[in-house]
Amino acid sequence: MALEDIADKVIDTDVLVIGGGIAGCCAAAKARDHGLNVTLIDKAAIERSGSAAQGIDHFDGLFPRDGMTTRDIVKGHERRGKAYHGGNFQNLNLVYKLADQAFWVFDELEKLGVTMRWDDGEPYWIPYANFGLPVKRISLRVHWQNVKPQLAAAVKKRGTNILERVMVVDLLTNEGAVVGATAVNTRTGDFIVIKAKATVIATGYFQRLYDPETPVPGKHKMRYHFCPSSISGDGWAAAYRAGAVMANMDITGWTFRIRDDLAISFGNFRLNEGIPMKSLTWKGEEIINPTPKTYFELEQKGQTPVYFSLEHLPDDFHKRIERAYVDERPISFKIAEDMGFNPKKHRYELNAKPLGFMHWSGINVDEDCKTSLQGLYAIGDCAASLGSVSFATSSGLLVGNNIHKRVKEAGEPAVNEGQVESQKKTAIAPLNVKDGAEPSEFEASIRYICERYISNFKSEGKLLEGMRRLGTLRSVWLPKLTAKGPHHLMRCLENRNILDLAKVHMEACLERKETRAEFIRLDFPEEDPSLGNKVIFQRMEDEKAVLEIGEMPRLRPELEKEK
Repeated sequence: MALEDIADKVIDTDVLVIGGGIAGCCAAAKARDHGLNVTLIDKAAIERSGSAAQGIDHFDGLFPRDGMTTRDIVKGHERRGKAYHGGNFQNLNLVYKLADQAFWVFDELEKLGVTMRWDDGEPYWIPYANFGLPVKRISLRVHWQNVKPQLAAAVKKRGTNILERVMVVDLLTNEGAVVGATAVNTRTGDFIVIKAKATVIATGYFQRLYDPETPVPGKHKMRYHFCPSSISGDGWAAAYRAGAVMANMDITGWTFRIRDDLAISFGNFRLNEGIPMKSLTWKGEEIINPTPKTYFELEQKGQTPVYFSLEHLPDDFHKRIERAYVDERPISFKIAEDMGFNPKKHRYELNAKPLGFMHWSGINVDEDCKTSLQGLYAIGDCAASLGSVSFATSSGLLVGNNIHKRVKEAGEPAVNEGQVESQKKTAIAPLNVKDGAEPSEFEASIRYICERYISNFKSEGKLLEGMRRLGTLRSVWLPKLTAKGPHHLMRCLENRNILDLAKVHMEACLERKETRAEFIRLDFPEEDPSLGNKVIFQRMEDEKAVLEIGEMPRLRPELEKEK
């Protein structure tokens, strides 16, 4: 059967960008500057899609300045990884390449119409608060309340083919290469085939497998961080099912979060113009660099709750923090007022629980952001080793600036009609289910299983029971998911992705038989020296999970010697 008979629409393009957040917009705009035909899809509208939808108040510390070299920045990332996760789980050569082009990125963003300077026309540099760690970093304070509309305008101005309210279903493959993707319009229900010579995944973090840290009524509430709808793991799951290698899926990050996070953002505790917040026990005793293991020990001693405090900051620093809110979370002013919070004299209770995956986890890439599948790239928060707006912009611009080389050497994408038929059957199946399971109920069940059987304190028995329960969801309830229309179909497809990645997460957690930094196995309470710097890599092969233990590439010798 011809593609045109299977799909409602068939699109041919040089480059397909999946995700219209900061990374995706940067990649699409730069690829268009090279004259390529670019199609960008996003399940929202790119003016306000992605994790930066509300705005951003800082551009994280990748800039080699004030006597620092690129190597200093990379070594800082390495030390931070060892402090928080007990080893180096990043591709440091990739970190080096992105840090080394930091000032080029600054100039390119200004060309795209993004405001990089402060009110006086000069960059506003701030030292990074280090939690007591020996890590020197310089960040840039920015007025980025409208960064997404600015980038959206740049992408549209360049003539990019933009498909909004369109969600990726799966990648299309041919002999180990990615040749495009299938997608669904979540408003019309149209099933779309996009043939591409190069495909870029830019769908952000995956976070929706744990409950939100802020106490909220109702079990169906999603995690609020990083834009709830954009963090369902769509790109991660599609890449994994296609055979791409995933890395560090056992590691969940930021396990200390503010319990009432809607009152003040976590970021402002770390970026106080170089003076870090304090971590305190309920008695007011200071804790240096608390970890989940620290929390567990304090809990046993009756010294919890644990708090963050900004009480020690001078008034002018509080004013700067308030100014930052205007760019990132202005609604927090009203919420804080209604809740009676005052950063000058109140402490913020911490919640020791998984936030979800962060910088080290995701699709494994090389230093050019290429995945293990030919023709497939991953950028921004969804690529392992990356994370934060600085990596999103720099990796997006890097790939967009070089992807024409792949397009030039790639032949015309050959699509398997049988694969397309199978993906369409999977995609639209919930539309044919009447009186079935609601997507919100299904997702709440996944989160319950993850909270109960993974969480901070893991053991083989709990993980195996969690796997069994996930298996029941897959065999009994996944086929019963029902969609009342195309928009509900999007929720069903998200559930499929979340379920797949919850299984990947549990498999990786089973493989790491030790306690290390934020990873606590109650049945293996000691650190295993043989697993230092070891990364768990996962992929699908012949529809079976394959797990391997290895290491990320070390910094090349010529970069180590940089003065």
